[in-house]
Amino acid sequence: MALIVGQNTYVTITEAGEYFDGKLYADEWYNATDITKENALKEACRRINRLAFKGEKADETQLLAFPRKMPTFNRIGVIGFTTDTGIPEAVKQAQCEEALSLLKYGNSARTKVQEQNVVRVSFGEVSEEYRASLKLLSKEALELLKPYLAGVVSIK
Repeated sequence: MALIVGQNTYVTITEAGEYFDGKLYADEWYNATDITKENALKEACRRINRLAFKGEKADETQLLAFPRKMPTFNRIGVIGFTTDTGIPEAVKQAQCEEALSLLKYGNSARTKVQEQNVVRVSFGEVSEEYRASLKLLSKEALELLKPYLAGVVSIK
């Protein structure tokens, strides 16, 4: 199935390419075929949509998590909801970052072990410990999505 914005992706290959223009260390994106890029974007979108977000879908019939109705707060609590009419730029950027991470690391044995949340791996004097994560390979993508994640509170 081809990329269809609103069904299996937030961004097109062209938009992702524009995002990566001038970005350091994006060689995996430029060296990938269009089919591989599409698959990376679709997988990144699936991973993002498995996260728990604040608010609710803007339209209950939409397939993807965004756009959303987001709660608005005052000092007492929730006072209403604002509805996004489009996909936030940060969500599009997060999908691009996750797609790039999938292209870079997605098929490595180390990544597969990390996804299984292995707590400790030791090789001689070198050891690593993995903990449960939010299932994104890209830390940059996770940072971009933080304002939308349920259970994450921004401090001002």
